[in-house]
Amino acid sequence: MRKKRRRQDENLEIPMTPIIDIVFLLLIYFLLTSQLVKQKILKVNLPKSETAIAAQQEETVTIGITKDGAFFLNGKQMDLPRLKEELKKLAVSGGVKKVYVEADKDTRAQLLIDAMDAARKAGLKQILLKTKSR
Repeated sequence: MRKKRRRQDENLEIPMTPIIDIVFLLLIYFLLTSQLVKQKILKVNLPKSETAIAAQQEETVTIGITKDGAFFLNGKQMDLPRLKEELKKLAVSGGVKKVYVEADKDTRAQLLIDAMDAARKAGLKQILLKTKSR
């Protein structure tokens, strides 16, 4: 006796509605969360440190220095004399307590010292270097 094989239906249909719903929900999720992520304004290659800690974002200002020697204050490019003026304005207003310096690891040391001196002369005492943890 021969067993009859069941023929599988050649027209198998995959229900697309649940797949479309899942893709749509994932799209909404990524669109919403991408707006919440703080995007880095200045792209510098930070040096590494074993004792690095996370920076707090209240009452701070960030000085960025690229390896080419360009200065940035909270993402705005400026030269050293203007940086000194802006830091003095921020110190006089009293709202800024900490200064973070983001310098590329290939930046000349003199540029880093110039930025730190500008902050000290403006009256800002807490000057911290940003690094990446290893």
